[in-house]
Amino acid sequence: MITRRLLCVAALVAASGVGAADDVPGVAPPKSWDHFVILPWQFKTDASRDKALYESINLHGLHIDRQNAALQAFARETNWPYYVDHGAGKGYLHLGAAAAGISRKNSILVRPNSLADPRTMEAMKKLLRTNIEAAKGSSVVGYSFDDEISTGSFCSPIETDGSPASVADYRKFLAQRYSTIGALNSEYGSSFTSFEEVSPQSYEAFRTQLAPSTLGKLNLSPWCDWRSFMDTQMASTLAELTRFSNSLDPATPAGFVGGQGPNAFGGYDYHKLAESVQWMEAYDIGGSNEILRSFWSQKRPHVQTYFSSKNPRQDSWFLWYYLCHGNRGVIAWPDGWFTNGKVADYIQACAETYKEVQGPVSKKIIDGDFVHDPVAIYYSHPSIQVTWAMDAATHRGTWPNRSSSMDNSISTSNLTRVAWLKTLEDIGIQATFIHQDHLLGGALLQGGTKVLLLSRVLCLSDAEAAAIRAFAAKGGAVLADTLCGVFDEHGKAREKGALDDLFGVTHDLARGILGGATLTEVDGERGGSLSDKNWAVEGASTAWDMPVFERGLSAAGTAKAEHEAATGAALVRHGKNVYLNLSPVGYLLKRPKQEGRPWSAGVASLLQELGVTPRLLISENGQPAAQIEAITWKNPDRLTLCILRNLDRKATIDSFGSAEGKLGDGKLRLKLSFAQPVNDLKNERSGKSLGDGREFEDELTPWEANVYTYRP
Repeated sequence: MITRRLLCVAALVAASGVGAADDVPGVAPPKSWDHFVILPWQFKTDASRDKALYESINLHGLHIDRQNAALQAFARETNWPYYVDHGAGKGYLHLGAAAAGISRKNSILVRPNSLADPRTMEAMKKLLRTNIEAAKGSSVVGYSFDDEISTGSFCSPIETDGSPASVADYRKFLAQRYSTIGALNSEYGSSFTSFEEVSPQSYEAFRTQLAPSTLGKLNLSPWCDWRSFMDTQMASTLAELTRFSNSLDPATPAGFVGGQGPNAFGGYDYHKLAESVQWMEAYDIGGSNEILRSFWSQKRPHVQTYFSSKNPRQDSWFLWYYLCHGNRGVIAWPDGWFTNGKVADYIQACAETYKEVQGPVSKKIIDGDFVHDPVAIYYSHPSIQVTWAMDAATHRGTWPNRSSSMDNSISTSNLTRVAWLKTLEDIGIQATFIHQDHLLGGALLQGGTKVLLLSRVLCLSDAEAAAIRAFAAKGGAVLADTLCGVFDEHGKAREKGALDDLFGVTHDLARGILGGATLTEVDGERGGSLSDKNWAVEGASTAWDMPVFERGLSAAGTAKAEHEAATGAALVRHGKNVYLNLSPVGYLLKRPKQEGRPWSAGVASLLQELGVTPRLLISENGQPAAQIEAITWKNPDRLTLCILRNLDRKATIDSFGSAEGKLGDGKLRLKLSFAQPVNDLKNERSGKSLGDGREFEDELTPWEANVYTYRP
């Protein structure tokens, strides 16, 4: 019998095998979620019992685990917003203790409570029905199926699901992707006579292919297809649960919390996830916040996890930062907040911050349209898969021990993405992410984009390459950093890069990358977090103070390289298109020390040549601002401008994490210089009207944010 879930799998397989064609419609946030909200988890607290303590620090929200008659009665009485967690129970989407039995193994494994088993879906729906019926019609703002969901355990490399039902679905997935077994054999280099002969293969079957000199010969397509199928299995499961939830309560969005960063494991293809749920709490790992902001355009809520740092200034910065970045709230972990009928001093000190971020000023941000500059960054999930394979090669046979927490910290794809975001923000540019559906749907030709940034886009299909060429032919500029298009969309090395003609480059991948002895820029065998120690760039030449990546890159034809060395050419220009052959990851090491200026200045100059300049320049105490960000939101009558300190937040799943950079100790004198005159500029927090013009002066408390509105 073909289940509805399998039909969803089929719908999710587009012609190229990446995109999702069965987008779950959005649900507008309910009236109780018309502002930024702080929703404390009910851990060592009870909102009904501690109501006076909550109100003393301006908290008016909560969470309910599954259902709780007393707390739901309290929420109905007070109209306090809350979300329902574990709506589909525990042990299905998050395996809990059962994950221990499938962890740290190198083979294909059967997933406990397989997502391909109809009994798993029916069990989750039964729980959802009970929990939604108890909550609907109240001040509930969202239903969460579960917390920290995964096809295995977080994003640790667990090769599920090899159950018979899952493998049968996988074969149908391949048949839809390839149409004929001959096409699959051509890709894999295999000789199957039917799709029924194909079985999933783990990373272990391919890892010995990976060596510094073999990049141009790699064929990871069977493994990448398997990982893509598991992403699809997770996404289609979520889509079915979302639709089921909407059938019970069409007024409340459904989704999940504890989202991980983009990854080859766990089911975290953000293109697919974004089209399968209606709200999400995602740890800000690998730029997931900016990815969701781009893919969802504020039409679906995204929120953050708030662990107090126990430093009120740092907590204040955190809340203002994520409000200004478009989050609709935070889920707070209140361990230690309320003890013996008292509020902890470090939380009491945040009371005014809690009040203001949840107040009227938040409404000027959360429903606005994010105003980005004409720069798009391409999200390529197959490239994330191949990058993971390269990163993990350093571990050899111990790769199953590469934990999710390690990958969160040193995934080269995540670090590259974040380094680009910070670079652009530091030079006054805000970019947006696009995915394959946007690209193939012609969004670049319609949206005023001037520059397409291919950030570690190792994998490209012929269709994607054609769409990028069409953008360039219409006058757009294309920038690539490293290894662009050297694999196809399945992870198989091409004879020549998909866009080599566009960039005017040739690759000799047998010469390897960086110093020639590594496959990864950040070596997990040297340490589990980014540092000078594990930044594996020894022997690489540099340009713009960043390492030249491909040792065998050369300019071809009429293209010109600004940097040429025995270890590879860099900054290759071919018309308006530029192949940098530089990795920005090192900027994350240099930036907290106020270094990395050659890199950021080089990018700024290049973008200026291509017609992309900041809409606003900011000076701080008479000097060009360092790590201060400007974010603009468009509302029906006015624009909202947020000015705030831009630290490098490194999220973790169980604590505040870190925020690298310096907040400062006192107020800063700001000078705002707009490229175009603005009218009726008003500081919405202070109430100060600054009038009309192009240049204005004000003050900023660096652990808060200034929020202005104006008419263009």
